Amino acid sequence: LLCVARYIPTKGQQLLCDAFAELCEAGDAGDWELWLAGTGERFEQVKGSPSGRHARISHLGFKQPEEMEAIVARCGAFVLPSTYEPWGVVVHEHACSGLPLVLSSAVGAAERFLVEGENGFRFIAGHKDTLKTALRMLMLSSDEELKVMGRRSLELGRAWSPEAWAATAVELMNSSQ
Repeated sequence: LLCVARYIPTKGQQLLCDAFAELCEAGDAGDWELWLAGTGERFEQVKGSPSGRHARISHLGFKQPEEMEAIVARCGAFVLPSTYEPWGVVVHEHACSGLPLVLSSAVGAAERFLVEGENGFRFIAGHKDTLKTALRMLMLSSDEELKVMGRRSLELGRAWSPEAWAATAVELMNSSQ
């Protein structure tokens, strides 16, 4: 699992670490690991927390864009547990990377890039039990099911091109006049 976000309260890394560690301890996480990329004011706090120190959780720190390709290539899904995320460009980036998605209900980009059950799962923002359920559903998926989800993410990501963004912007500007 990969989470890419600044370590600030609204990004939900602590909740994600807590949920993932509990799934590991319950024997529900299979051979999954959790990698978190980013830095920020809560980095040391989350990294040093009991769940943040779990053996199957890695805090990668800040990574340059050119470093992310190799990281993404080794990951099986993308998760964004934000409690406030009006859009989230990172969702589009990882959909275009062909990763299944696990997104909170606060992630606005989910409306465009997540079709529940087709390319991932959604959970209630800030709610650990629904996050654990979404992660468990992902982890119980077969390799073939994960590949199908990844292909669907790629389709959804590619469908939203710069031209589509521009057309939407023009439409919004025209509707506000």
